[in-house]
Amino acid sequence: MVSTSRTRPKNPALEASEASRLAERAQWALDDADVKGARALAENAVTLADKTPRGTDRATARRVLATALLQDDDAVGAERVARESARIARTARSFREEALAEIVLADVRRAAGEYIEGLKHAARARALAKRANDPGTEMFVLSEYALLLGRLGDHERAREAFEVLLRTPLDDLPPLHAFRVFCNLAAVHRAAGRFSDAFDVLARAEAVVADARPEGSSPAVTTGRAAELTLRHARVQIFLDVGAFDEADALLAATAFDDDAPAWRRGQHLALEADLVLERSNEAVRAIALADQGLALKGLLRPTRSALEKVRGHAMLVLGRAADAERTGIALMSLEANAGIRLHAAEALALAAHAGPPEAWLLRWLGALAIAGSGAAGRVEHEACAALVHEPDPIGGLARVTLPVLRSRLVERTPAEHRARFRRLLFQVERRLAEKRSRKVAALADERIADHVRRAMAEVGLVGEAPSLLRAVATVARAARTATSVLLSGETGAGKELFARLVHRLSERAEGPFVAINCGAVPEHLLEAELFGHERGAFTGADRARRGLFVEANGGTLFLDEVAEMTPQMQVKLLRVLEDREVRALGSTKSRKVDVRIVAATHRALPGLVERGAFRQDLYYRFAALTVQVPSLRERLEDVPLVARALLAREATTRDHKLDVPALAALSEHTWPGNVRELGNVLRAAAALADGIVIGRPDIALAMQRSPAQGPQKESELPETTFEALRARHEAEVQTLVGRAIAAADGNKLEAARALGLSRQGLYRILERRS
Repeated sequence: MVSTSRTRPKNPALEASEASRLAERAQWALDDADVKGARALAENAVTLADKTPRGTDRATARRVLATALLQDDDAVGAERVARESARIARTARSFREEALAEIVLADVRRAAGEYIEGLKHAARARALAKRANDPGTEMFVLSEYALLLGRLGDHERAREAFEVLLRTPLDDLPPLHAFRVFCNLAAVHRAAGRFSDAFDVLARAEAVVADARPEGSSPAVTTGRAAELTLRHARVQIFLDVGAFDEADALLAATAFDDDAPAWRRGQHLALEADLVLERSNEAVRAIALADQGLALKGLLRPTRSALEKVRGHAMLVLGRAADAERTGIALMSLEANAGIRLHAAEALALAAHAGPPEAWLLRWLGALAIAGSGAAGRVEHEACAALVHEPDPIGGLARVTLPVLRSRLVERTPAEHRARFRRLLFQVERRLAEKRSRKVAALADERIADHVRRAMAEVGLVGEAPSLLRAVATVARAARTATSVLLSGETGAGKELFARLVHRLSERAEGPFVAINCGAVPEHLLEAELFGHERGAFTGADRARRGLFVEANGGTLFLDEVAEMTPQMQVKLLRVLEDREVRALGSTKSRKVDVRIVAATHRALPGLVERGAFRQDLYYRFAALTVQVPSLRERLEDVPLVARALLAREATTRDHKLDVPALAALSEHTWPGNVRELGNVLRAAAALADGIVIGRPDIALAMQRSPAQGPQKESELPETTFEALRARHEAEVQTLVGRAIAAADGNKLEAARALGLSRQGLYRILERRS
């Protein structure tokens, strides 16, 4: 909140009355943030003015007093005195003073959170300023009107009004009028996400008041303290928006208040501090303490109270108090919507969407997007789109198209020195929302799996009863009924391919083919040919044409394992196929339509790769319409006995073997860094070591010692110095490497050869040397 005007005599040759001089001194005291002193001076000015017949002096003194009362947290008194000022100015037929009094009344209504009523007063002030034939007053009133338009969400009209203002020289305006014009414009720019413009306008505002000390005053008189505080808080808000937390912290730390500073200014400062604490370090308890400190201030006006309530609601959400946060968001939404404040209403509804139950998620985010969609709240618009990208089409499709545009627009409108941090902040918001949605979906998963789902689990070889596994299965079962793509995330060896087969088995494509490929095990030039096919002679070694996996999977499901290992060039080619739904074989001039459902998998964190630019975001959204976290074996150790028996029964060489109780206990005590794949290797080795068909604890212990999944071992020193000894060691390492590759490929020697960069014949020659 900034003081509204500085009254100066139009004709310096005329000596101002004592009342007008006191009113001017009161105005300067307001500018210096001395609210108590300004109030006392303004009250004296009113007393003196009432002794004179000049209605303009009486109106001016009351207008300044009303501003002082408002800044001193007395909104009721401010409204009463401002109405007196407007009435006296009307009687004196001073259109200028009546217009300025109406602006004070608009300020009073805005401070109460009643923006629609405030806009009515501002509109009345515009009409009066035109009748006054005073360009300076008219420009100042227009800026107040434009600010209220922006707060109400009428962004285009607000911008048009400010464009009119900036085409007019502001030199004729009193410095504090020009300052407020710029501050109003900066507020509209910030709300719309035009952060560079907001910083530039604040710099112009600072220049306006840099030399605003009145001529002839004592050097001891200082001015601009209120303007300085207003500029600092405005800049801190923008720094928080763009993720420049160090800069925000430095400005807040350098800001000090007197003990009798008005409650609205101290509350605003505490709200910014709480926001910074929450954004920077996630210290929710401290943020709540700061917000509570602000809410305890007496005479707090509604915009400041709403800001404190909002940050308190976000902190409660961090602490897991979702119900409290939801109630806060809904209450704020109702207040702000009734007042017509689109920006605050959008922010409140976004808080409610964060905190509410999953069934309310979609509607609330759609509401936040609709409220912010006019451009009145750039960050909220981005957040709402980010929350909707994983919804089914058409909503998800529209959000996926819109989100990159919104992000690019926000980043482009941010100062260059803050863009990298701001881009990271936006990606973090998107990632948190995706993770939160996945958790909400998982929370809804029904652990009582239907019979047909259990039969499908048995058919694909997926075994277990752990809650984490059943939640993932339930999510997959629901996803399988739709045509949406699925991204499986989990550690290597956790069973992502089994989940992919389960998606296929439960879908309407179950009668179609299921085709799988490990994208990380095939070089790029071969991967393109594998996926899209090739004509005969398309490249060296292409002695016959091949259809490609997309064509082979037509009408069914294509499982792309380890998609994060694809090169950027391959990502572009794959994205084009997914968007066009047609493939062109290498060496061919004709494209072919394909109808394929994609299930992708990776052991890496794709959102982090997207944030670093290592994976295309548009391709990520194509894959991640629904993300399922496949639990690792150590997250479901209660399933180890079931999984172990199933693995033994799966292979002919171990089908007759049994595990005794001590062996099962040994298996359950291990953390299984290699997951199910490591367990299978240990069981095969233990079965080979066992004397009979019963596998005991010693067999398991010995097999674990020989397991390559135990992690890297310290390299022992080589006592051998002969060539034969070194060659023997090299051969042993080659055999170990080949063994690991075959195990990683689940016994598929062709896939293992590709992973090693060998031909199939080369792999068999190595295996022959072993025998």
